[in-house]
Order: sequence, then structure tokens, then C-alpha cells
Amino acid sequence: MSNLIQKTELNNRIVVEFFTQGNRYFGDFHRVEIAVVVTVPFASETLAEDLREFAANYPGTIRYEKKLQRMGVSTSQVEAVSHELIDDFLQTVSGYLEKRGFAAGLLRREMQNKKKRTTY
Repeated sequence: MSNLIQKTELNNRIVVEFFTQGNRYFGDFHRVEIAVVVTVPFASETLAEDLREFAANYPGTIRYEKKLQRMGVSTSQVEAVSHELIDDFLQTVSGYLEKRGFAAGLLRREMQNKKKRTTY
């Protein structure tokens, strides 16, 4: 990852980290890219039986990653746009991240995705 620019811990111990990964691509124009890494803790004993088996492959946390991006940003606006992207992300997803069953839902989705990748 590149430089950590913000780290936020939500009420349910979920940690959201934002890393800058943008670059200048032409003259005064920048690609502002923020890598978001969400670390979601879970307690195996609270999971359904099928998820407990799957969760044994994880160290008590599961990660979710997303890229936020905006193109054509002038040098003077890079920092403001970065903060705008972060604020918009937190405002949009924090309600979902703080839901009670979010960790179990994320594990279930990952389990289904792994089954799809291994099924021919």
C-alpha cells in the first residue's frame, strides 16, 4: 500500500483505512485514487456452523478492499478531492458496516465467491 492518509475505527471495532495511490498523468491533471481497506473482526462462536468451518481459515478478521477514484483533478484540488472521496465513502457505507450481522454476511459472500472460483 501507499501512504496511509486516514484511519477510522467504527463503533463495532471495524477499522477503515485509506491509502493514497494517485498520480499526476498529464500537465496539471491528477488521478486521485484512494485504496480503502476495511478490516472486519468476527467471533467464530457467534457464526452459523457452515461459516465457522470457513472462518477457521481467517485470523479472526476478514478484509474488504475498494478503490475510490477521480480523474482530471488539478494540483490545487488533490487534497480537497481526496477528503471528499473519503467523506462520501464513510457517509455512504458506515451504516452498512455497523450493522450487527455485517461480518457474517461478508464471510458468507466470500465463501460463495470461493465456491464459484473452484467450481467448473
